[in-house]
Amino acid sequence: MEQTYTFTIESKKQNIDALSEEQQQEFKTHAQECQIIVLKGNSYSKQFFNQFSEYITTAKQLQKINGNDIFVGKGKDEIPQSLQILGNSLIGLNILSLDLSNNAVNPFGAEALKPFLKQAHQLQKLFLNNCGLGIRGVTQISEGLQEGEHNLQILAIARNRAECDGAIEISKAFPTCKKLQELHIYQNGIKQKGMMELLSSLNKNCTELTTIDIRDNFVHEATTQVLSDLITNSSHLTAINISDCNIQGKQNKQILEALAKLVKIEKLGYNYAELNDVQGNELYEIIAKQVENVTKLELKGNEFKKATKQKFKELFATKEKVLGAFDSDDEDEEEADELQKLFSQLVI
Repeated sequence: MEQTYTFTIESKKQNIDALSEEQQQEFKTHAQECQIIVLKGNSYSKQFFNQFSEYITTAKQLQKINGNDIFVGKGKDEIPQSLQILGNSLIGLNILSLDLSNNAVNPFGAEALKPFLKQAHQLQKLFLNNCGLGIRGVTQISEGLQEGEHNLQILAIARNRAECDGAIEISKAFPTCKKLQELHIYQNGIKQKGMMELLSSLNKNCTELTTIDIRDNFVHEATTQVLSDLITNSSHLTAINISDCNIQGKQNKQILEALAKLVKIEKLGYNYAELNDVQGNELYEIIAKQVENVTKLELKGNEFKKATKQKFKELFATKEKVLGAFDSDDEDEEEADELQKLFSQLVI
């Protein structure tokens, strides 16, 4: 059986400028079987990456890098330089997953990663949530993914102020990312023009889509039809989050009709969408047919009557933590129930 190894620098929220002698020896010993590197939770300097990049290039079996939250306190000029050193050290390796979320990557850091992305046709998972990319940074990422056919399956670029122009730019990468299964692009301020382009490009190019999370953007007017078309045409789609998207009550009719056609619903986020009570009951009928499949359902902030809420609660009575609270009062009741359960177990 082939040996595998994970090289980890323990997360201690420290500033690190170099590998310790012990870490150097550890990496040299396991370089041949090292498949995962975990750096998250510390703050690394350019000096560190100058040294560490030489070790990375010796790990020929390397597949995964976890670099979540690794630049705390570093300057906007140093971070792109560090990312360029890191990205260049990964060129030619069979990297399948790269996580750089919660770093101030900014547009210059995104540009520094572009040479790696251009040749990373085998990359399956790319996580760049909350990286301060902005429109220009998202554009750089998109351009990197447009070079040749990519094997990308999960793209997470949430909370990056992509806005309409950024959504349009990332849409240009989908024709070369036809194997995309999950898109997480929530909280990006994307309005009608950008959302229509994004959803249309997914519909046209990404036939293997299983998950789309566009919550806290804007879905209204003509966008509703494009979203409904995507849901209807995505035969593998099982998870969708359209919460907080400024959906108006009358637009839910099209969305509900599309959801009814899904073969399998596992996760649905539909918070604050102005679903009225009649629509709530229509959704109940859809979900009731899928109850064995559903692992997460969130319907907070809609206009359901108490009886409709109760129907949903009874539907999931035997499936704990699947149905989210309908409003803050429900959450308070759940907390009270938990406290009551704890106190009932006390022996005095």
